[in-house]
This record gives sequence, C-alpha cells and structure tokens, in this order.
Amino acid sequence: MNIIKNIIRYPIKGLSGEYLDKILLEVNQTIPGDREYAFARFNTKFDQNNPVYLRKTNFLALVKEEKLAKLTTIFNPKSKQFIIKIDNNIVVDEKLTNKNNINKVEIFFQDYLGMSKEEKPRLVKGIKANKTNSTHSFSDIPDKAISIINLNTVFELQNKLGKQISPSRFRANLLVDGVNAWEEFNWIGKKIYVGDAILEVFKRTQRCAATNVNPDNGQRDINIPNQIKSYYGHVDLGIYAKVTKGGLISILNKLHISD
Repeated sequence: MNIIKNIIRYPIKGLSGEYLDKILLEVNQTIPGDREYAFARFNTKFDQNNPVYLRKTNFLALVKEEKLAKLTTIFNPKSKQFIIKIDNNIVVDEKLTNKNNINKVEIFFQDYLGMSKEEKPRLVKGIKANKTNSTHSFSDIPDKAISIINLNTVFELQNKLGKQISPSRFRANLLVDGVNAWEEFNWIGKKIYVGDAILEVFKRTQRCAATNVNPDNGQRDINIPNQIKSYYGHVDLGIYAKVTKGGLISILNKLHISD
C-alpha cells in the first residue's frame, strides 16, 4: 500500500526539519512554511521586498556548512521563537521579532561557523514573491514544488553500500512507503491523488554534496552522488511535484497514481 509515512517542512533553510501530522496544500505552492527563512551570506544580494530565486550557495546550507547538521533547531512560526540546541543544551533562545534578537542569532552563526565580523550572515525572508501573490520559499529549485522521497529507494541504496543511510540526508517534504524502489521515476508526468489534494510529478531530483553530510554527526562520510552514479548511472534520488489541486493531506494517506 502506497502511503505518506512522514510530512516534513524546513522553516529555515539548512536547519532542522519539523515533522507534521497534516498540512493544507495550496495550488502552485510549496509546503506552507517550508524554507520560509534563510541565512544569506554577507555578499549575497537579496531584496526581501522583491524576492527572486537564488542558488543555495548564496545561503548557509549543508552543501558548504556541514556543521549545521550538528545543531537541533526549533522554530515556532506563530510566536517566531527560535531555539538552537547543541548536544541537547540550549545555546540560543530568541524571538525573531526585532533587530536586536535577530542580530544575536546572526552573531551565533558567525561565531559557530568561524566567520569574521564582515562575513556575518543575514536572516532573510521574502515578503512577497516576484510578480505573484504567493509566498517566497528558499528552495533548491526555482519552481514552487514539493520534494518526495521513496523510502524503499533509500533502503535499496543503503543495501548496496552496506551502510546505514538516513532518509534525512535528502531533506524531502514527503517520505512515501510501500512503493517499489525507483518506481517513483515512472511517475514523471503523472498525477498523485493524496488526501484532498492532487500533485503532478514533473522532474527527478538531482543530488548534490549536501547529501554527503551525515545528519547525525555533521560529518561528510559518504559521497552520495558518486555512489548513486556508480551503481545506477545517474545522480538522481527523489522527485519533485507541483500542487495542481489544493487540499488537506495527512500521514498515512494513500497515494493513487494516475495519468
């Protein structure tokens, strides 16, 4: 039985995911609240009032800052309370509601990542997406999409490597179960009926060096893209889908695939 095993959003790009029981999807949008914030590099030109897509290298992200994986972060989107833990000890506890508190958090990342004062990152949020009324998401691709991982594909790769591979390496929004390994690639161009929503799969997910980082210890321990390439002749794992009909989805919802 094809089902949603987990629903995850990442409120701040590069930081911890938030596991959800259910979420209301909107047409042509990402998971609400997903990658709503990011820490821009000191030399990144990003206009919060006219946000446009920029590559992940413009922001703090695991592709360059593997130490981010050692942090456990909790963000409350309503109160804006932001907590950072290291080894289960709270090192930051601030409301991101004023410049002073935000500056404290930015200085934490500056110091934690060994940056100079001139390199202090800047917390950013897109107020309104360019030329639309939609919210901005600091996702890895320009499209407003939802990323999907097939757990059995991850488990097959794990068996090939003989090492445990956490699905968290791939930072997907939906983890699906009950699907044969790699079957999801056959969903390109097809529709997923799930809960009250309809998604349309439009591309495979090409993997980068961010997946080399072990989410449990922040170490680059396996070259995931190279391993996928050596076994399968490509560097793809996962798929992207657009929401064509909004609606509520929940964990354990069945997935029905159709042309």
